[in-house]
Amino acid sequence: MDVERKILQEQHYLYVDRQCEYGPKIGEAMGSAFGEVFTFNAQHGIAPISMPMTVYLEMDPRILRFRSGFLVTAEDAAKASGNVNAATLPAGDVMTTIHVGPYDCMNETHKALWQLMEAEGIACAMPIWEIYVDDPERVEPSKVRTEIYRKVG
Repeated sequence: MDVERKILQEQHYLYVDRQCEYGPKIGEAMGSAFGEVFTFNAQHGIAPISMPMTVYLEMDPRILRFRSGFLVTAEDAAKASGNVNAATLPAGDVMTTIHVGPYDCMNETHKALWQLMEAEGIACAMPIWEIYVDDPERVEPSKVRTEIYRKVG
């Protein structure tokens, strides 16, 4: 696993909140959130500047709570309304890696990143976010890439 430490600028995003139990319902919940934000973007002339993404602000062992949407410009983030909200990813240090493979194995990459940070004495912080580089309907599941970011505390 290749891991890189980066310094990122503040990034704006539009999102819809979702939550569900861990397991097979995650994909459905994320898909409906992406669809809702995608429709909002189309109605408001917003061109996302990223592939779909999900942000985790906390890790509850019982319920998965997340924000799914897209990175956008600050100007487009100001257009948020209704169920579609705007927020920013904080500027600063992150550790990042790329998960290659099915989404249902992504927890292994998250765990490996967390363990590597701890082993190197790098404080883990929230948020954690994922950017889904490849469309799993067009790319073989074993080759699907997902960028994983973890804030350094």
